[in-house]
Amino acid sequence: MDFIDEMNKAAGLKLDDFRAFVNRKLQHDKDYLDRLFWLPNGSQMTVLNYLIEQHQETVKDSELDEPSTNLMDKMDVVLELSSNVNVGEPLHQAIASGKIQLALHLLQADKINYSLVDYITVNVISALNALREKTKEFASQFKSYFFDINKRDSEGRTLLSLAIDTKNPELLMNILIKEPNIHSVTNRSNAHVKFQPLHQAVVLDYADGVRLLAQEGANLANPMGVMKDTPVLLASRLGKINALEALMEFPVEKLNLNAENNHYFGDKKTGHTAIEELCLRIANNEGRADAIRGVAVLLCHGAEPPRNETMRTLLRNNRVTLLKAVHSYLENKPDLVDPFVNRCHLTESALHYIIYADHSWGSSIRHLLGSPCSAAFLVEDLVIRKYSNTLVAQGSHEPLQTAANANLSLEHDPLKLYAEFVRRYKQAYENQLVPNCWSTMRWMIAEGRSDWGTVERYAKTYPKSRTGIIYNEMFPKFEAHEDIDSFTQEQSSPKLT
Repeated sequence: MDFIDEMNKAAGLKLDDFRAFVNRKLQHDKDYLDRLFWLPNGSQMTVLNYLIEQHQETVKDSELDEPSTNLMDKMDVVLELSSNVNVGEPLHQAIASGKIQLALHLLQADKINYSLVDYITVNVISALNALREKTKEFASQFKSYFFDINKRDSEGRTLLSLAIDTKNPELLMNILIKEPNIHSVTNRSNAHVKFQPLHQAVVLDYADGVRLLAQEGANLANPMGVMKDTPVLLASRLGKINALEALMEFPVEKLNLNAENNHYFGDKKTGHTAIEELCLRIANNEGRADAIRGVAVLLCHGAEPPRNETMRTLLRNNRVTLLKAVHSYLENKPDLVDPFVNRCHLTESALHYIIYADHSWGSSIRHLLGSPCSAAFLVEDLVIRKYSNTLVAQGSHEPLQTAANANLSLEHDPLKLYAEFVRRYKQAYENQLVPNCWSTMRWMIAEGRSDWGTVERYAKTYPKSRTGIIYNEMFPKFEAHEDIDSFTQEQSSPKLT
């Protein structure tokens, strides 16, 4: 009887009969479970490989209502009696064939009896830490066999690489707690480009994979292949924005945001930065919305704007969409607001040139029609949103008083004061029955030619202007005669004793 026929018969036995069958085989050949048997198609297979191939993950057949072929209990017998469980790379086989629950069983994850679902949805790094602690707690209950976590299969793939491909965070975490080499490369293309696990997760746009690998110490700025793409560059060039956002959760000094790759400009010497790669995608209409979101993410973390004038013009033409993406990204990242807005305010800088109205034909037409670009007002809205949030008071920042009658005499932060002035100015303009479309201050705001110092000087020079009126409302003057009259009246009033 050949191997396949014999195993087909053995797989149908009850568990005790299967154990007896395996023990008889081992009495005749002590290496039986470690032996690779030739198959008619020229491949080789161990007993465990056969059981994995025949095993089915589904619990029930939806039409026939018959139980699936679950061979885990028989695999446990083989694992218990095997002298080398790594022959034939059974764990690689289970993962590569998409049998995730089986792979988790082989890793003894089900021994812990601990659900990670709630943890994973909130914070995958917290889930990893919790799993690591639970694994230590249940260590005494694990069986004695161990898989070589750094072993490669016949195609040169590591367990870590295969787990990343599944995009299953529970499986990946159960591999990571075994402490594999997180820098080990795997060939993943016909060009035989060597991918480290982090680069692989980036290419798959697998954000949780990026977070887990970065947390475990993956090099966040390691260049890859002939293009010399760092993970940030790779994510940008391929438009993998979920992965890019996940990378930005780690210290930017480890990311090398302004690194150049070997995707050269016309001079054949200067490579592209991450933000320039995203500009190319915008220009070529390759996932344009995601590319603009990626630019917003990078700018919020301090990346330099593109050096190429054409690319700067491209971003300037899309500045409102870009700022809306910034608003969305910074909604739950208040600590990034002030640095970003301050960079926007920095005159003569590339970012200022991109954000504020320029002197192009488009700007001239806007001026002719009395309709400035809304970009400048979106910038100040970031500050208002941050500091008008009552939760800010619970942190390290004082909230901004935005009520109409609020006295801002105790507020000394020019960033907050200017943002509040712009908010009040916009509100006053919009509430005016017949507004002046060519209001000087309105256009100074829109063109980035104004800051808090400018407002103060303008208000004192033109106290009856809208700017002066709003300034005085923000800092109401002390009316001494009213208080004196009130005090005198109080003193002259008869008192009851």
